[in-house]
Amino acid sequence: MKYYYITQSDEFKTLVGKGDELALYDAAQQYAFGKDFSAVFSRQYELEFNSDDKRKKDGSDVFTFFSPVLVLTSKAKSLLQSIASDSFVDVDVLSPNPDHLGVVVDAKIDGALNKELSEFDEYPNGLVVYKLVLNHQAVQGFDVFRVTENPLSIYVSDRFLEAAKRIGLKGLDFKEVEAV
Repeated sequence: MKYYYITQSDEFKTLVGKGDELALYDAAQQYAFGKDFSAVFSRQYELEFNSDDKRKKDGSDVFTFFSPVLVLTSKAKSLLQSIASDSFVDVDVLSPNPDHLGVVVDAKIDGALNKELSEFDEYPNGLVVYKLVLNHQAVQGFDVFRVTENPLSIYVSDRFLEAAKRIGLKGLDFKEVEAV
C-alpha cells in the first residue's frame, strides 16, 4: 500500500479566519500538539476566502490551511466517512460557502515515523521533520491519519487517493511518502 501527504492545491482559493483572526489556526495547533484538546471544539469559527486569492478558482472540496482541521464540502466529507469514519470529529465552522463543514483528523498513530530512515531535527518541544518515512507496520490498515511525531500533517492511503479520483474530488495535492 502507498501513502501520501495531502495539501490544498495552489490553483484554488484558500480559507482563512475572518478578519485575519487566527483563532481556528491557533486552536488546531493547540489540539495537534496536545496542549488543549478542547480548543477546536470550544466555539464556532468564522472563515472567509483569502483576499490575496482573487485570481484563483473557487471550488476546492478540501481546505488544509488549518491542519489537522480540514474544511470540506459535503462531497469530501461523504468520502471521508465512507473510507475512514473513525478518523475524524466534527468542528463548528461558518464559511462563505454553506456546503463547507469542519472536521479534525483525530486518528494519530504512535510509532509511525521510521526514525532510522527519516530526516529530522529533535528539539525539546518536538521534531522538525524534513523527510518523513513511515513505519509500514504501524500505519497498515489506516486510510486517513496523522503521526505523533509530525502532528500537523495529514496522510492518506492509496485507497483514499483512488476514491478521491473516482468521485472527482477537487483541490488536493498528493505527495507520496515512503513506507517501509
